[in-house]
This record gives sequence, structure tokens and C-alpha cells, in this order.
Amino acid sequence: MTIDTQSEFRVLSSINPDLRIRDYKKQRPHRKSRSGCLPCKLKKVKCDECKPICKRCRRNKRQCLYGRPYGGEHKYSNIDSVTISDLRAVTVITGPCHSAKNGTSGIQLLHHFYTNWDDIFHIPGRDELASLSQSNSLICNTILAITACHLQHMSPGIVAHRIAKYFYQSMAIRDFQAALETPMKSLGQEGVNAVLLAALLLNMIAFTLPHQITDAENDPGSSWVFSLREDRLGWLALQAGLRPLLISLSAYLENTVAFLDPIMFGHQRTGWTTARRPQSLEIVPESWIKTFELKNDGSSCDCNANANPNDVFRPAAISLAYLRDIDPSSSKIFLNLMFLTKIHGDLRLLLYNKDERALWLFGYWLGIMCRYEGIWWCEQRVRRDYQAVRMWLDKLRLGERAGDDGLYWKDLMRELEQAPVFTQRDTLAVCSES
Repeated sequence: MTIDTQSEFRVLSSINPDLRIRDYKKQRPHRKSRSGCLPCKLKKVKCDECKPICKRCRRNKRQCLYGRPYGGEHKYSNIDSVTISDLRAVTVITGPCHSAKNGTSGIQLLHHFYTNWDDIFHIPGRDELASLSQSNSLICNTILAITACHLQHMSPGIVAHRIAKYFYQSMAIRDFQAALETPMKSLGQEGVNAVLLAALLLNMIAFTLPHQITDAENDPGSSWVFSLREDRLGWLALQAGLRPLLISLSAYLENTVAFLDPIMFGHQRTGWTTARRPQSLEIVPESWIKTFELKNDGSSCDCNANANPNDVFRPAAISLAYLRDIDPSSSKIFLNLMFLTKIHGDLRLLLYNKDERALWLFGYWLGIMCRYEGIWWCEQRVRRDYQAVRMWLDKLRLGERAGDDGLYWKDLMRELEQAPVFTQRDTLAVCSES
């Protein structure tokens, strides 16, 4: 199926505030469940509203998601009644707006973005993102790609959503590559802010698993961990680029982090500004230090170009030791992406070759990510790959090794098993550090 990249421009005008979007096919009015889960609503079947997983989703092995509590009729509940004045805050974008032929239109995506913000992004900075998208095509295309991806996730049978996702994703990547080829002085602080923001948000698409009718995507056996394909870590390509990107943007990074923190985390105390503070091996468990042969030389886990290339595991281990003590509220999900900035070339190669230490570090991070329930873009992948890593390492019987090595691996495997569970001990640790 081809995508028409030369389709007509669709320009929204704020001159006539009464201009209305063309009518779409209406459904017959009927009584609707206001508190049932989203999969049951999409399939138009009765939901028993059991939480966290309803009976139908448990029986059919589907991801059970509940939307926001219903608080009355939403003024955007019918797309055919949306006016330009209603959407002006987020849809009046300077310049032409492309749409993919046979794909979900840009105006539908913007409507979905605006009315389902909390379910899609789980971050507080909607108005900042919407404002930035008006002047930056990279952010605009990134937002549209993620929104189309969310629609595809919720309604995998609708081809138009998939077409729109690939169309806007390709547009975003094109803009992203163009920005990377622009000299930093020409890009400026605002351009750097947009590049790093887009790099973080595009991870949402990279983490989503392709839908399969047989539910094979949820089988740990289908994970890259058991794959022999040369491109088995291809889905990590964008994430692997975060580290060199941060290094190249180091001159602007402090101001960029100050710009991103309110968008991603609001004004809470835990954000990247706090996470980037130097951490030492004092927060790393003894069994980790021994197994990964870490040396307490006083250096931190911060991302820099002068790190000792022989100390492969140190930045990732310190990052994990910090992240395991963060309470798993949905607004902090993006904080965990800092771990991906610690995966440099040597560690990525070890992960590719399925080195048990690299796999354990990545598996423990996946376990931490499993704590964030109901995050549509990563929940399936992290749960599947976490189980796959555990299965692979269990086959190696690392705890049966002779001497201290076996004892340390017993501790590590026990910690790996408990990684998805956030304990009260972690809460106390965060309070003491804050």
C-alpha cells in the first residue's frame, strides 16, 4: 500500500470560528457503559468492570485498560460537532498540514490528541507541547505519529490508523535527521529542546509491539532474547542514539533539562534535574559491585565523553540503583529512559551477544518498567522481554557456579525476580535521599 506524500494541504483557518468539520458517520444513540474497560467498549460488549483486569480480558488474554473516571458529557464527545474555535488552542498550526492518503486525517488525530491526552502521554505538559507543535514541524509530526499509534493500539483492525502512524513517523524521522545535520549554533537552544523532546517521545512508538491476531507478540519465546536475527536489537536503535545525542548537546543540556522537566514531570521534585546529579557506587548493592567488577574510583554515572571505556557496566548499574527507588507513578515513566543513555557501544554489543551480565542489567530495568501498569506503549514489550530474560538466565543456572560467584548470582537472580515489585523499603530510601 502506497502513501501519497503529495496530497492536498489542509489549512485550518481561525478567521471563521463557526467553520465546522465535515460530518462523519454517526452511530445510533444507545445506552453506554461509562466505566467499563476500553477493550470491551471497542468490541461493544458488556464489561463486568472488575479491576485491574475484567473477566473478558482475563479470559481472552487481552490488555485491560480503564480510561479516566467519567465526569459528565464531554464537549468533544462527537467528532462531527467539533468546531475550529473549540480546537484552536491545539490545531491552528502555521503552514500546511499533510495527511496520508487513505490514512486517518490530521484533524481526527488532533481531536484524539486533545480529548485523550492523559491516556496517551501520561505527562502534564499538554499545553506546552501543543504550543510548541505550532512552530516546530518535528514536534507536530511526532505528536501526530504517537496519536495515530495510540489509535492503532486501541483499534488494531483499522488500517487507516496504521497508515497514518507510518506516514507521520516517517515525517518526524525526516525532520529529526534534518535537525541533527543542522549546526548546533544554527539550531540554537529552542531547536535543541525540540530535538531531545522528540527523541524521548519517539521511544513510545519504538516500544510498541506489532499486533498479531494470535497474541503471539505476548509470548516470551517471540522476544529478541531468543532470536538469532542480526537485527534483533533494531527496535533499540533510537534509544541507543540517546547517549551520543546527549554528549553532542552537552553545551545546551542544562537549559534543555530545565525546559523539559515541567513538560514531562510537572513541578514535582523528582525529575531529570535531580536524576542527573552525580551518584556514586554507595547506592549500588554489594552483590552488583562484585559481579560486575565495579571499582569505587569516585566517578559518577553521568553521561560524558571521558568515561573509562573499560568500565562497561558502571553507568548502567548506578542508574538502575537510583531508578529502583523511584515510586512508580505514571508521570515518572519517562524518568526511566535515563537508563538507555547509559547503554554505550560496548554494552550494546554485549547485550547483542547475550552476555549474562548485560542481560541481567537490561532485564532488571525491564522489571522496573513492569511496575508502571497500564502504560499502553511499553507494557506489553517490557513484560514479554522481562520474562524472556529471566527464562534465558534461568537456563544458564548461574547460581550454581562455584564459590562467591555463584552466591552473588543467587542474590542477583532473586533481585531480578523481585524487580517488578516496588517495596516500602524503596519509598524510605527515596525520602532519605530527598
